[in-house]
Amino acid sequence: MNEKNFVQLGISPALQKGLNSIGITIPTQIQQQTIPPILKGTDVIARSETGSGKTFAYLLPLIQNIDLELRKTQIIVITPTHELASQVQKQIELICEASEIPVKSALIIGSASMTRQIEKLKQKPHIVVGSAGRILYFIQHKKITAHTVKTIVLDEGDRLLDDLNRDSVKAVIKTTLKQRQLIILSATITQQTIQKANEIMKPDAINITMQNTSVPKEISHNYIVAERRQKFVMLRKILSAEKPQKAIVFLNNAENIAVTVDKLCYHGLKADGIYGKAYKTERQYAIEKFRQGNIDILVSSDIGARGLDIEGVTHIINIDIPEEPSYYLHRAGRTGRKGQKGKVISIVTPYEVKWIKKYQKTWNISFEQKEMSFGNLIDSTNVKKQISYTKNLKNTKKQYIKKNKGGNHYE
Repeated sequence: MNEKNFVQLGISPALQKGLNSIGITIPTQIQQQTIPPILKGTDVIARSETGSGKTFAYLLPLIQNIDLELRKTQIIVITPTHELASQVQKQIELICEASEIPVKSALIIGSASMTRQIEKLKQKPHIVVGSAGRILYFIQHKKITAHTVKTIVLDEGDRLLDDLNRDSVKAVIKTTLKQRQLIILSATITQQTIQKANEIMKPDAINITMQNTSVPKEISHNYIVAERRQKFVMLRKILSAEKPQKAIVFLNNAENIAVTVDKLCYHGLKADGIYGKAYKTERQYAIEKFRQGNIDILVSSDIGARGLDIEGVTHIINIDIPEEPSYYLHRAGRTGRKGQKGKVISIVTPYEVKWIKKYQKTWNISFEQKEMSFGNLIDSTNVKKQISYTKNLKNTKKQYIKKNKGGNHYE
């Protein structure tokens, strides 16, 4: 594919200036593929690896197409988590401020103050970012004018079109005019998701899939086998051996997060946790501490697997592994972002090794089995070679001693 710059893609001088000021000069592959059709108003469904620049792939053309004179909501961005919505909102503010484009936006999510959100909506934002349920509520109560919406974005479309979220998402879409543009993006879009998307997208929608890019090559994938009751002990050993600059530790059960954080802090480690039922302000506080380096370890449920774009995350450690391959991919995608190196280490029981094989097959990635040896995390194959070498050495020594009638001339 011939690489194009932002000028060739049709991005305005103002946005180009803003991109340059924040250090972005070359469009990523997904941006090169999606910006032209989005600028034209075409429906797009796109899949690309985590950390590949998907957010700007849709924000840049959509911001450029906003009618600044029309003080009505023109773009709705729906996300499956509050954290991702907040991240998108920050990206909007970043590029608009850098480009000196007076676009107004509002973050509309559940668990936040409705009074404050109503005040934001009174300012007539051009872009509304948030959760489907809360956005639908405000549309139904005439706080958002749906008929002026030109584009709806489903960020992490696979989650938004699953059984849990699909009805509320489709309800939002139905409130808008039929000619509105629909954009669906994710790192994981299955054939089932495409079938669901086709029900709500125009017939001429473009399907963009970046081949073999679901898992960034900068990420190494590793696993270590331990009994379930020994998993926390193994976590401590891994943290001691690897000394990560920033690590996100994932658990499946949110109820175990606080206990894990307490144990880590007890052992002198700087940690905090986030999970769905925690207050939004508590989650934001923990994330900001992690972002700013006040803590080294963030313990999370899968709520942190999407939308957390934090620089310097060197390690992902799965105490519990997800049975669904797409969740593994999104967890892994919190490291190895923007070309940086990253490492994923999964602590698995002998029974759970089968899930590692499932990930290998689904995403065409290779895993290395690791073991702890004298405080270091090393390849299991090296351990086996060392054990084999030691056994052979002992056998050779015994044979030598026997041959020399017990005389130990070996040492």
